[in-house]
Amino acid sequence: MKIIFFAFCLLITISVVAQKKNRHTPVIQQGWFLSLNPHAIFEPEQGAVGLGIGYRLNDHIELWTEMNYLYRGFFQDPGDFTNLQGIRSSTSLKYYYSKKHGFFAGVEFRVKKYSFMDQTDFENLQTNQVLNNFRYKASHTLIGGGAFWGKRFKVTPNGKFELEGNIGIGVKHRMIDRKNVPAGYSKIEYSLRRISPLPDYDNEQTLPYFPAIFRLIYHL
Repeated sequence: MKIIFFAFCLLITISVVAQKKNRHTPVIQQGWFLSLNPHAIFEPEQGAVGLGIGYRLNDHIELWTEMNYLYRGFFQDPGDFTNLQGIRSSTSLKYYYSKKHGFFAGVEFRVKKYSFMDQTDFENLQTNQVLNNFRYKASHTLIGGGAFWGKRFKVTPNGKFELEGNIGIGVKHRMIDRKNVPAGYSKIEYSLRRISPLPDYDNEQTLPYFPAIFRLIYHL
């Protein structure tokens, strides 16, 4: 869904830029800038709100980091879980290999940590006792890194506002800590699997991820 949304927005941007030739070439600026991910508040698993800040060292090298507060996504069923909250941070290094047209490649490192209240069945494998619909707190931590490619476009003629889109591939590892569970009990794993890890259906594992996003850029 995110990739489709990104591609749609990128196509619209390209068509607008093509119609306005005077805005074709991005302005390569040194110094500080702010970034905003406008569709983060509508992400289906966890909504996110926050800002990024970056610094362009020269025509080719750029450093950037972003911090977001996480909350329950608007498309989640309110009855599934409660009190979701957390943080997400991303840091990247970009190399602009095309000064004229704003193409870049880069690497990123990201950390996401969030917790929520959930309920499920736990079993004591020694006594075979089962706790049905036991309420507990699940804490998920994800650490990942990857590489990406993208392009930056001017939105205004002076280059103060720009639009950036990128897509990439990476690897992430999920760690889960289930609190308030009595000693000796473990979560019963059912064969039914869901695409979303919310509620607490996921396992500790390493998986690929495919970042695809666009951001608004404002040069200070």
